[in-house]
Amino acid sequence: MKSGVQNPDVIVVGAGTAGLSAAQSLRAAGLETLVVEAAGHAGGRCFTDTSTFSVPFDRGGSWLHSAAINPLARLAEAQGVPLHKADWNSTRVQVKGHDLTAQEVADYGAYGDAMWEAINRRGGQEPDVSSYAALPDGKWADTASRWIAQMVGGDADVTSARDSYNYANAQGDWLVAGGLGAFVQRLHRDVPVELNCPVEKIDYSGPRVRVTTTRGVIEAKHLILTVSTGVLAAERIVFVPPLPSAKQTAVGGLPNGLLNKIGIEFDPAWQEATEGDAADYHVGDAEFCTLHFGFFGTSLAVGFVAGRFAAALEEEGAGAATDFCLQGLRATYGSDALKYVRRTDETAWQTNDLTVGSYSFARPGQTDARRVLAEPIADRLFFAGEATMTDTYSTVHGAYLSGQRSAEQVIAAMQKQAIPATQPET
Repeated sequence: MKSGVQNPDVIVVGAGTAGLSAAQSLRAAGLETLVVEAAGHAGGRCFTDTSTFSVPFDRGGSWLHSAAINPLARLAEAQGVPLHKADWNSTRVQVKGHDLTAQEVADYGAYGDAMWEAINRRGGQEPDVSSYAALPDGKWADTASRWIAQMVGGDADVTSARDSYNYANAQGDWLVAGGLGAFVQRLHRDVPVELNCPVEKIDYSGPRVRVTTTRGVIEAKHLILTVSTGVLAAERIVFVPPLPSAKQTAVGGLPNGLLNKIGIEFDPAWQEATEGDAADYHVGDAEFCTLHFGFFGTSLAVGFVAGRFAAALEEEGAGAATDFCLQGLRATYGSDALKYVRRTDETAWQTNDLTVGSYSFARPGQTDARRVLAEPIADRLFFAGEATMTDTYSTVHGAYLSGQRSAEQVIAAMQKQAIPATQPET
């Protein structure tokens, strides 16, 4: 490796929000830290694209969720970063060829609120069940339940009601001017990162952790691993010895779900939808998307497709997700809207070998897997990332907090190792 840090105190694998946060805390504590990242840019699943459109496009994490209790929101406020606090609400909905009336749209939204309340209520009871099993009866259940995959990454029948119950929800879902990914990178701009440096093997069998990368071998006293459960499940990294069975079971209980985004930039002359407007489009069985308009108060709309349907669109090939969202745009706003579309782009997180998905969800009965995944191994191997958080999973601030937690664990381990053994009295 070309880095001047050959044998640091700590190696951090992954320069997403969790890895950057961990490295910043470690460096502040005076520990020599090396961050290695497989991609050609830092940010991981929280990355702002500033070249595709005329405005920023967060390809992954974009919202400061639960803003009232979100530490990143407090940092943004302290730095005077402009924040967009509009609440997105369904303004147009088409269900299997039927355009909902204004009253039906209101009833549909009310069912959505009742749906989440029912899931959370059932999640607090034994035994844990799927989100689908907790759905209340209602005319709009089939369509509104498609929101679940957009929120948690997995479809209602495979996601845990208790995981939703455990989530620390609070008021506010805010956008950051300039993009959340860009903001997170600015927060950690002093953290050096070795880019284009995939990790192939982690050997923690000895007193030091030995890491094999495509650019050489490095060693450290401790390692913080921040890769997704999708990468772990796909065995992109070889562990020596293999991860304990409990850890492997935890990975299996926390699949990396899927939410893909479709950016659609309009000519500013199109004013049929503005910031805070949203359109839901449901056809067939599981074919569903939501279009959010006016990101950052601009002419950028972002479509969401999620769960198994998003995976099927990825398998279909590049452009399939975009075509479906444009179909939804035409169905809900009319064919004239397509005349104002200037450019489009889409993400494909499932087939991204560096993430293998978007963010984690817990299978029914597997919520404790988050705690198990977070547990260190032999005070040498530590784990961070949104999947390791019990109440802020699937969020950027969860990843940020997990990085700080893992850094604290490393520091505590080093302090414990530095304490000399008690000598027997003579």
